[in-house]
Amino acid sequence: MQSTPNGLSMRPLRRKSRVPTAQDLAEILSKSSISLSRHQLDQLWRYHNLLRKRNQDRDLTRLVGFESMAVKHYVDCLYVAKLASLPSPIIDVGTGAGFPGIPLKILLPSLEITLAEPRPRRAQFLRDAVKELGLKGVEVFDHKVVSASFKRPVQAVITRALETMDKTILRTSACLVPGGRIYFMKGPNADAEIKDVKKRFFPKYKLVQDKAYQLPHTPFRRRLVVWERVVNEPKTSTAKA
Repeated sequence: MQSTPNGLSMRPLRRKSRVPTAQDLAEILSKSSISLSRHQLDQLWRYHNLLRKRNQDRDLTRLVGFESMAVKHYVDCLYVAKLASLPSPIIDVGTGAGFPGIPLKILLPSLEITLAEPRPRRAQFLRDAVKELGLKGVEVFDHKVVSASFKRPVQAVITRALETMDKTILRTSACLVPGGRIYFMKGPNADAEIKDVKKRFFPKYKLVQDKAYQLPHTPFRRRLVVWERVVNEPKTSTAKA
């Protein structure tokens, strides 16, 4: 605090907002107990900057503030790996700008992943991001995932899209192998969807994880719901999965 000649205190001039850095991102991740190597942090930071650069003309995300993007995109995606083990290969259905697939691929380099996004501008962004970050074992599928269009066997499906669980189960019925799992990243109010899946798809799918949690040091409540496709599906079931 500075003083004027008459002894009155005077507040210092407010400085302009500091431009966020990769270290700021690392600190936000650290608060959620997410640790990246220097190389991984560099990849995530380059992804962040590419996302911001391309957002205006490609409609990639409605979030534009640094902290909002860091928490609601990167922490939200990466935190899933603390709650569950992800099999490979895995398909990210409705990935949009690459959520959760790209952050998870950065965290888990050995993960073989397909990023499924039918909108052309977003699909092209995904290709550019994969090339820019030097990611290996990543494919962009630029069509809607339905049982007739994507039949390549995968061990897992993950999605953060707004689609209801039953629709995702139906559209991945041709690619998810018996014993494979579907990981749904949801908000806290998923009870009705869970009840509907149990009614429509039991005993072909069983609920193996239902984890309600809160992103650390934030008010954001999330829920991870995981279904497993039963290995020996009963032939008497009338549900079409």
